[in-house]
Amino acid sequence: MAYLSENLVDEIERLKDTGKFDQALAKINAFLSTDPTNEDALLQVTDIQYRQGEIHKAEKAIDFLNERKKNNDPLGLYIKWVLAMEKTERKLAKEYLQKALKLTEWKNHEIVRCYGVTEFWYGNREKWIEFVEDAFDMNKYDAESIYNLVELYLLEGKTWKAKKMIKYFYSHRDDVQTIDKDISYYDMKILLFEKYIASDMIQSRTNSTT
Repeated sequence: MAYLSENLVDEIERLKDTGKFDQALAKINAFLSTDPTNEDALLQVTDIQYRQGEIHKAEKAIDFLNERKKNNDPLGLYIKWVLAMEKTERKLAKEYLQKALKLTEWKNHEIVRCYGVTEFWYGNREKWIEFVEDAFDMNKYDAESIYNLVELYLLEGKTWKAKKMIKYFYSHRDDVQTIDKDISYYDMKILLFEKYIASDMIQSRTNSTT
């Protein structure tokens, strides 16, 4: 079996980050010609085609991997959830994630967090908060869980909780863990939340004096 080197992965990631998806795909396809069943390479194909907006093409590689693992791989099911959500196939997406949750025994914070998103699309906002809070309890440094909780608390009018979570973000910023986004993305989002809270407080004061 061929080995997907760190240098090749770094090169492909740079190409993806600069929007050069065709070049990235050519690189990974050249590698696949030497090892057509390499899991890491096929996951790269899925990611590249997903970023290109080629959802149906992206499904082919992950379906191949899932079939090889008899549809019992949490990562494969998670990716199928992402793709199904993109196609607004919410019932199917929920089924993928439910199976992934069982396989991980509800111990994977990212899958738990995403299941909350699925519940939200079904109109269950309370469940969304509950699952994101559970995900945060599993990993208190996950950037997406922190970001989601600030957003959710503001949507629910629980400004004090949102402010507490913002303070937590700044206190632990150096330890915050990101996956596919740079920490600067979350800096920007948290700053926007702070500005929203400040403007809302000014508006409340203005209304109270008129």
